[in-house]
Amino acid sequence: MDEQLSRAVTTWHLDNGGYCDTPAVYKYHTLRLLHEAVELCLASGAMSIDIGDVIADEINKHREKNRSFGRIDLQNMSEEIADVAILLEVFAGYTEITVDDVVHDKLGVLHERKWIADEHGVLWRKRDDGQA
Repeated sequence: MDEQLSRAVTTWHLDNGGYCDTPAVYKYHTLRLLHEAVELCLASGAMSIDIGDVIADEINKHREKNRSFGRIDLQNMSEEIADVAILLEVFAGYTEITVDDVVHDKLGVLHERKWIADEHGVLWRKRDDGQA
């Protein structure tokens, strides 16, 4: 993502009450990302059983590497962010979707919506009933 668009995304997040001010809240932001990743999987035709199997496999792989659960590992986080970014670009390329273009377009939609930041600074779309 180009620098100007990256700043626009960050500004949108902050302007709507989002924040990520301590490592203690990282997990909540990555879990929010998981929500969107699941939606992408479903939009591409994946079945719920497939998604569940992948999640279970990743948890087992983490356990087999003798990694502890609930511990922040910045080196591993950096590597996983790189993996996500690379695979997103590869998938977008195969589907002929330009990430910067769709992010720019989606920001316009997001600006029109109402958002609620939870106690961890994660943004959730405000529903008509006022709930996130």
